[in-house]
Amino acid sequence: MKIWLRRLLALWLLSVGAALIFFPYNDTRSGRIEKEVVYLRRQALLDPVETSRFEGQEITDITGPELNPDDYPDLWRAFINLGEDWPRDTASSEEWNRFQAAVLQHRSPQCLVVFREKLIACSIETTPDESQGKPLVPRFAYLGRYNPAIKDLAKSDLSDFPAIMEAVKALQAPVSPDAPPVAIPRSQWDQMTKRHLNPLMDGQTFRFEGTYYGPEFGWDYVEVAGRVPGLRAGMIAMGVLCVAGGSLLLRRLYIRKEGIMVNPRKIALLYDAIALVFAIPSAYMALNFLLEKLFFIPWYINDDFIVFMGTFFFLGGIPLLVLYTTRFTLQSIDITPQGIALDGMAGKGFIPWESLAGIEFSDEYIAVGRVGIMMPKKLQKRLKLKDDSGGCLMVNEPQLSSVKREIIHKFDKHAPESLRKGILERLAKW
Repeated sequence: MKIWLRRLLALWLLSVGAALIFFPYNDTRSGRIEKEVVYLRRQALLDPVETSRFEGQEITDITGPELNPDDYPDLWRAFINLGEDWPRDTASSEEWNRFQAAVLQHRSPQCLVVFREKLIACSIETTPDESQGKPLVPRFAYLGRYNPAIKDLAKSDLSDFPAIMEAVKALQAPVSPDAPPVAIPRSQWDQMTKRHLNPLMDGQTFRFEGTYYGPEFGWDYVEVAGRVPGLRAGMIAMGVLCVAGGSLLLRRLYIRKEGIMVNPRKIALLYDAIALVFAIPSAYMALNFLLEKLFFIPWYINDDFIVFMGTFFFLGGIPLLVLYTTRFTLQSIDITPQGIALDGMAGKGFIPWESLAGIEFSDEYIAVGRVGIMMPKKLQKRLKLKDDSGGCLMVNEPQLSSVKREIIHKFDKHAPESLRKGILERLAKW
């Protein structure tokens, strides 16, 4: 596997280097960067300090699980709907009596509750009209947003966050209605809320100099344009380094092993050259894709399908092609008086002559396209050497007839007399 990774890295470096040096590219940026930002907005909330308007009444927060649609469906509907657009509503008197007894733990003709930052005045007639026999109807009135957990922040608290301070000043000062709002980077806003606020309690809202401010999340777009100076020279220099590194790695792949190389060095060189013929154009497509994503430089070839397929083949197809080449060209076989030794990509194996149980052939196929239909095509006839323990060694079919004759000659020379005739008869069909 190390040889496969080395060959893959070498071919990647060589193809990228050649594509960087010899192919044309655009050098002008064109696009826009999308960034998540926060816009500050004034928030309309009731001031908890002004308690006089509540006439000393205790305010009960019922935002938790006490009020739920399963136990109090009519109350839930009324409290959910209350707001600036629906300031008043009524509900079932039976539910309200149960809710007062179970949650508020007292019955009162008037009370104040907070539900999801809504301050709601709850009232009911104190004297029922018994002659009519009508039940009392609870009435609810929306008073405004109310959250006593919101903190007061001073200039010293916001001094480390210049964009937030600038947004506050812009909202305080009279500006033109056409002036764009100040965009606060999301990272700066998150840093401020982590230091000063508790989003679970205050909804990322704070009060500054008597005014409430809250976030509105959105996106900001920064236009990117202009020529990138020195881009071509830098790419050529990087290409030279890639070619040099790939050449050094590739030289270490053609070391001769002991025994007979099933496919000699020139076959490996031919297969690597074929791989480069496909890898260099696909590397060029991948580089165009990378430049567009990282530097907003448009593709030199304005064809989405070609760029996508080239990038896909460079990342997925080349590794598979290199895997096949390595498995096909790395194998060596050594036939001695002691037995048969095989060295390949999967490791080394050995079968002594006394353990050799038989010789078979195994056809290997590859899918090819014929008139639009994928059909199997015979790739090679592999030699399968079986031992008496159930294991086997798979020998690739040599691409050169001279190598196949040399392997057969070694079998003829070193095989035991009792096995030689049967082995040669089988090898005659290879």
